[in-house]
This record gives sequence, structure tokens and C-alpha cells, in this order.
Amino acid sequence: MEIMKITTEVIVVIASMVFFYLRMAILRGKKKRYEREFALKRRKVNGRSKGAALPAAQPGSPPFGVNSWFFVAVGVLIMIAGMIMYNNMTIFGIQIITDPELLTYTKFWYIAISLGVIILAFCMKIDKPRMDED
Repeated sequence: MEIMKITTEVIVVIASMVFFYLRMAILRGKKKRYEREFALKRRKVNGRSKGAALPAAQPGSPPFGVNSWFFVAVGVLIMIAGMIMYNNMTIFGIQIITDPELLTYTKFWYIAISLGVIILAFCMKIDKPRMDED
């Protein structure tokens, strides 16, 4: 079994993955801040001494939403293309492209994978809680 070497390409992909997870953490923090602000607004509107309970999310609902399913599909397809490029344009043992001139582009596999991950990071969103009057 061959151990994967840490190269510049791998570092670029790892950096894009870290960016993705940092974006998810930022969105999660923003969602918690919105929920706190919403609870304070409800308390002020209803004149209660205790904060009103937040409307509970439906069981099994995901914590994040998606801005555009089209861009999710584009990001996934770009990442799949990057993985195929990493395998020298071979999928399931079948050589897809045999032109040597086009095969020179396989050395840029990491750009495709990183681009796909970054596209996915910007496809995620959170929904702001809404007041009853809105």
C-alpha cells in the first residue's frame, strides 16, 4: 500500500476543505445569534419577563439550507471531473481521453476539486427566524 505524499496540490485541496468547514461553522454561529436575537425580540413584543420559546424545527430537518441546487450539481460535477483528472482520465479502468495533448491538463486536478468544494461552501445558507407578524 502506497502512502499519499503531502504535495502542494494536496495542501490546496486541504485548504479548500478547511475553508468549507470554517464556512459551515460561521453559518452555525450566525444561526445561533439570529435565534438569540429572535428570542429577545419576542420577549420585548409580548411584554413577558421570560423569553418566549423559539419555534422548534421539524424533527429531522437539516441545519443548513441550499441557495441553488443547480450550483450544488455544478460543484459536484466539477469535483468528479477533478477526481477523473487525478486518475489520468480513467474511470473504472476505461481510458476516457487518449489524446496526449489533453492529458497534459490532468496535472491540474487539484484546481477542479478545490473549485467544486468552494462552490459547495457558498451554496449553503441558514434561514433567519421570522416574527409572527412578518
